[in-house]
Amino acid sequence: MRRSAQLLVLWMLAAAGPASAQISVLSNTVEEHGAALGESYSGRIVISNPTTEAQTVRLYQTDYGFSANGSSTFDAAGSSSRSNASWISLQAPQVTLPPSSTASVAYTVVVPGIDSLRGTYWSAIMVEAAPRAPATVEANGKSQLAIGTVVRYAIQVATHIGGSGTRAVRFLSTSAAHSPEGAAAIDLDVQDVGERGYRPVLWIEVYDANGALKANAKQSRGLLFPGTSLHQHFDLGKLAPGAYKAVVYADTGEDSVYASQFKVVF
Repeated sequence: MRRSAQLLVLWMLAAAGPASAQISVLSNTVEEHGAALGESYSGRIVISNPTTEAQTVRLYQTDYGFSANGSSTFDAAGSSSRSNASWISLQAPQVTLPPSSTASVAYTVVVPGIDSLRGTYWSAIMVEAAPRAPATVEANGKSQLAIGTVVRYAIQVATHIGGSGTRAVRFLSTSAAHSPEGAAAIDLDVQDVGERGYRPVLWIEVYDANGALKANAKQSRGLLFPGTSLHQHFDLGKLAPGAYKAVVYADTGEDSVYASQFKVVF
């Protein structure tokens, strides 16, 4: 299935009006740990029930991926070659929270002692409130069935195997825009083509035909997994129409920084 990429996934199947959340996840929605081969570690998912009714919550696993076009995939757990779903054991597949309460569900990750494992492996733990029963409402003197809602959170669980795995970047699909008021912007896609996940720091410098720096911008991004990609938008302020050289950089946390240059016309 494909959805819009985000750390917190909130899907309203439908709603007749403003909907209040049945549950909320108070712990991090991105959990990453470094671990050696054969090592294990544990974590906890803290779930809150802010309502005045008991809520039943289901927990299950999927694989997870996303791309620069805004789509996400939640495929069957273990279907990806970099899935760690089979390493994860959940304390319970279902919990019931009394009104105005919280619960903590533990999980354990056991890394296999396989020498070929390198870089980052990840998957998602889905936290889903039980569907609310459709309510009957009155409208124009007639009874109507309101549409219920389902709330789901996706908890990303990433395991970095020691310090192993290459970190590599590919820049894709560069485009430039120029508003009638003179505001310039550059968009590009960034893909992790290595073996390890990282949080890239991206920045861009724009030079005119004389080599003078005319604009720059910088942005820190969230965890990018091997094979996944993100879309980056840089607002550059007002630039005169013309041809420029743009240099984009990506810092993946290693000593070296990736860079690429291209020509743009505003």
